[in-house]
Amino acid sequence: MENITIRTADLNDVETLVRFRFLYMTDVEGELSEGQSNALKAQLPTYFKEHIGRDFTAYFAEDKGVPVAVIFMVRLQKPASVHFLSGSTCYLMNVYTCDGYRRMGIASQILDRLIKDAKKEDITCIDLSATEMGKPMYLKKGFIPRGNTEMRMEL
Repeated sequence: MENITIRTADLNDVETLVRFRFLYMTDVEGELSEGQSNALKAQLPTYFKEHIGRDFTAYFAEDKGVPVAVIFMVRLQKPASVHFLSGSTCYLMNVYTCDGYRRMGIASQILDRLIKDAKKEDITCIDLSATEMGKPMYLKKGFIPRGNTEMRMEL
């Protein structure tokens, strides 16, 4: 799509990040209980405010300025191994595209940008847990299955 732009979230996007987290959770898990919903509403804004710009980045795809897809990236620092020599890794979460924008390559565009940025940051390994819908995209990008849903890309 030619009108799609990719950008990273900032502190002005906290409400949108919470909304996209709920969209993802209900899409994957089904209807949330009142207790689950309340717990998420209490924790998520604080998490985003404390972690954006530090060890959390969210990438939005926007159509004419309106967010239509997102990927969350959580940076992790670990003792180095042969799979992540720098010790810098990241975990992808909440890969979500709104209905009406799915199967158009938008999540793939976001993932390309994220991988490019991760390489610049000396992140040497990207892990994720794939849904059935997302697994073909990850395989095309070069992620390797590591169990039932876990996948990894070494950079």
